[in-house]
Amino acid sequence: SRTMSNLQEQTQRAFDSIGTVGKVMTGAGLAMSAGLGFAVKTAADFEAQISRVGAIAGATGSDLEALRKSAMELGASSSKSATEIAQGQEALAALGFTTKDILGAMPGVIAAAEASGSDMAQTAEVMASTLNIFSMSADKATYVADILAKTANISAASLTDMQYAIKYAGPPAAALGVSLEDLSASIGIMTNAGMGGE
Repeated sequence: SRTMSNLQEQTQRAFDSIGTVGKVMTGAGLAMSAGLGFAVKTAADFEAQISRVGAIAGATGSDLEALRKSAMELGASSSKSATEIAQGQEALAALGFTTKDILGAMPGVIAAAEASGSDMAQTAEVMASTLNIFSMSADKATYVADILAKTANISAASLTDMQYAIKYAGPPAAALGVSLEDLSASIGIMTNAGMGGE
C-alpha cells in the first residue's frame, strides 16, 4: 500500500512537471509566434516602401535591387531602419533623383537626419530641394546635408525652419549669387533673433 502510494505520488509529480513544461513551451511558442508575425509585417512594410521607391524613380531590375540592397545595408549600419531609409529614397525620387543619385546621396541624408534628429523623409526633401535650388549635383548631397545639420545644431533653427526659409529665400539667394553657406548662416542668425525662417 505504501509502495503504491509512493508510486502514485511520484507519477503525479511527473505529470505536474510535464504540465509546467508544457505551459512554458506554449508561452515560448506564443512569444516566438508574435515575434515572427512582427518580423513578417516589418518585411512586408519594407517591401511595400521599396516598391513605391521603384515606381516613383522608374527603377526596375538591377536598379530596384540596388536600392533595396542599399536600404538594407544602411539600415544595418546606422540608427535608421531600412524602411526609414527607403522613405528617404522615395523623397529623393519624388524630386527627380535618379537611382544613381539616390544611392550617392543617402549617406549624407542619414548623417543629416541623425545629426539634426529629424526624420529621413523630411531631411531628404530639404536636402534635395536645396541641391535643386542651388543647381548642385547629387554628389554634393553630403556637403549640403552637413551645412543644414550644422546650422540646425548651432542655432535655434530646426530643420523645419531651414526647410521653410530655403523654400522662400533660396531661389532669390541663388539668383543673386549668395552662397548656401551664407544663406544658412543668415537663417541661423535671424532665427536666433526670433525671426522664423519662413
